[in-house]
Amino acid sequence: MLERGFDQAHGLRRLFAHHTVHLLPVVANPYATSSHVLLEGLCQGLAAQGLHTLVVDGVASRYTTGVDVAAAIARDLDLGQWIDEFDTHTSVLAAGGSLARFTEVSEGRSALLFEALREAAPSADVIVFHADAAVLSALFGHRRVRPLVFTGDDAQSLKHAYASIKILAQYGGLLDHAVVMDATEQAIGVPPAALRLVRCVSDFLGGEAHLVALTSTANDNEHVLAQALHQLSMNLLHYALPFSLQDGENGTWGAMPSSDARAHQQQHHHHRGASAAATSVTHAFN
Repeated sequence: MLERGFDQAHGLRRLFAHHTVHLLPVVANPYATSSHVLLEGLCQGLAAQGLHTLVVDGVASRYTTGVDVAAAIARDLDLGQWIDEFDTHTSVLAAGGSLARFTEVSEGRSALLFEALREAAPSADVIVFHADAAVLSALFGHRRVRPLVFTGDDAQSLKHAYASIKILAQYGGLLDHAVVMDATEQAIGVPPAALRLVRCVSDFLGGEAHLVALTSTANDNEHVLAQALHQLSMNLLHYALPFSLQDGENGTWGAMPSSDARAHQQQHHHHRGASAAATSVTHAFN
């Protein structure tokens, strides 16, 4: 269990209390092979706006085990020692599978993680959390945030994207999602696969999936791809979760008003039966 006194590093918290950082959850999709290209392009788009981005990569890798973030916070260790500079505007913290420990229910656990990251990377303007849906639903559940979902237009990638949105909706109460589809070929208009995903999220989960960008990393030239992701990066900040150390201390940051939370909860119960049947519709992505 994570325990950390909020009186520790009090001077540092006061110093950066009014520097708001934007927190952005990005759903990992092992079948979207272009995810790393899109994620890098997203960071470059933020850099073009003069923003520094910290990517917290919660995806297990065969190349590195990553730092055990939960254990480091419990021991009050500075996470900054494990942060690597990717370029002048982007840094990376390889957390591996350790972020899964934050799926355990614990009051204020998310705030502790956000605060520790804010202290470890005081120059960061945006913190991107790249992890699976279960982790993100625990960290961002019932907050004012729109998760970003990468997907291809193939069946496996779409199924995983839909399953991730289902987890975020049912366990995190997150019903509003931004989707980036990377098509195998350049398309004119909205691909049928994207329309099916949007329709399934609406009909079976009672949520909304917005196709915010359509790319084709296999065919788009560098300029076209950069332009699309630059525009996306600007739009995403409007739906990211604003967080400052001062906000983290009072525990009210980004929370939905009680009336909204009740509405989401009622909507969740209303669609619970329908979403249980949703597993039968994934054949639509074949």
